[in-house]
Amino acid sequence: MSHSKTALVTGGTRGIGYGIAEELAAAGYDLVLGYQKNLERAQDAKAHLQGTCKVRVFVVGGTTEEEATVDAYFSCIDDNFGGKLNALVHNAGAYWGGIAPGKPDANGSWFQGWEAYEYYQGMYPKCFIRLVEKAVTRMEDERGYIVAVSSPGCNNSSSPYLSYVSPGISKASVEYLVRHYAKQLAPRRITCNVIIPGFTKTEAWGPVVEDVGADRVEGMVNSLGMKRWGSPREVGGVVAFLCSEKAAFVTGIALPIDGGLHLK
Repeated sequence: MSHSKTALVTGGTRGIGYGIAEELAAAGYDLVLGYQKNLERAQDAKAHLQGTCKVRVFVVGGTTEEEATVDAYFSCIDDNFGGKLNALVHNAGAYWGGIAPGKPDANGSWFQGWEAYEYYQGMYPKCFIRLVEKAVTRMEDERGYIVAVSSPGCNNSSSPYLSYVSPGISKASVEYLVRHYAKQLAPRRITCNVIIPGFTKTEAWGPVVEDVGADRVEGMVNSLGMKRWGSPREVGGVVAFLCSEKAAFVTGIALPIDGGLHLK
């Protein structure tokens, strides 16, 4: 039996996803990394990981709400890794329209409408189901790890963010699915967990800084918990742990990685 390790990371070529990819590669994982449309960025990520960690890396483009993209991920796994997968990390995410709404409508509602709702349902719970259902047929018993990425306010560990209602509904569904699959897969000793990063320093914060100003963003960060940004590698290190034998008895948990943000 081969002892090589393969991981699929959606949204794995930038931001938190790239921090996860770096830590998994450092732990010896070969990688299939999903990206949305920036091929140049994806190729740079691939070259850096291959050169630094001496692992095999493949990149697959496409939007995660499309079933064809999920099919392409697993075609890559089947063609290049003999249909074997050890770890699945569903990290990919985006805002419908590019950014969260800055204010409610005239009736005080933050709900963005059904088009946005369907967009987030496709990106988060629908995609997660597609990924897991395919992944588990390629995982060996006792050698499978599944990790989803959620956000603060999507469960009762912290207060909901009103502006985040549309993606939040979908990520809350993913958190339920994590517990469902953890229970379903426990007899096979395949783990399933979800992480909840807090303020993590990535370029995704750029539009927010432009919208509300750098001082306001830094003020939010410095008013909570450890009063600092987290790094993508810090998040990635936790994911690498959850995708290792050291975490083989950890399943069905929602784990904040937020420097105490959830304690506010």
